[in-house]
Amino acid sequence: ALRGHKVSLYERENVLAKELSIAAKAPRRGDFEEVRRYYTYQMELLGVDVHLGLPVTQEMVIQQNPDVVIVATGAKPFIPKVDGAESGHVVEMRQVLQEEVEVGQNIIIVDYQNHIYGLDTAEFLADRGKKVELLTESVYAGGMVDYHTIWSAYTNVLSKGVVITPLTGVKEIRGKTVVVYNVLTNAERLIEEVDSVVFCTDGRADDALYRSLKGKVKELYEVGQCVSPRRLLDSIYDGARIGRKL
Repeated sequence: ALRGHKVSLYERENVLAKELSIAAKAPRRGDFEEVRRYYTYQMELLGVDVHLGLPVTQEMVIQQNPDVVIVATGAKPFIPKVDGAESGHVVEMRQVLQEEVEVGQNIIIVDYQNHIYGLDTAEFLADRGKKVELLTESVYAGGMVDYHTIWSAYTNVLSKGVVITPLTGVKEIRGKTVVVYNVLTNAERLIEEVDSVVFCTDGRADDALYRSLKGKVKELYEVGQCVSPRRLLDSIYDGARIGRKL
């Protein structure tokens, strides 16, 4: 828009950048909501034609015949394939942060993201009086987080009684029993009386619309997490890079 293009933005949700609102629900992550508010204001300021609550289809795009299409459909949350994961007490972290599901008192968090979401979700639940154990297959939780942030996050969750168990994967969920194993030795352990299991992942790239438009529009790009699930700054950079290219 700053470069003089006429831009229309279609958003499936009823607000822009809902993922940031979800992230902002974690303790001390309210600044993510400021990012969302900033971009919402800029869309109005720059005269971008914003359509909320409107999923886009291949047919809609082709009918409008745009000069350029930029697909930013993000990533889909998912629960990894683990025996017993189809159980009703197995949920995904975004459901927890949005309080869309009821979780019990004794909770296992399985952190496949290896960034901050696992630790944030653990603290979110600990603040609500839950007993939480965080499992990660890595040497330590949050291995991709910068030193100062991880130090603060560890201090907060440990002070609230969260147990962090590294080098540990989940083999099976048998009702209220979770079978875990050491990723180095394969030694198994049973965790009993688990009320809820929460999986934390980056999600999977939702690139179906991008693929369906290949060869059907004049110019096509994909940006953000639909390319590959990554961090916020990566998505912002993608958008800026393509915007400067047009």
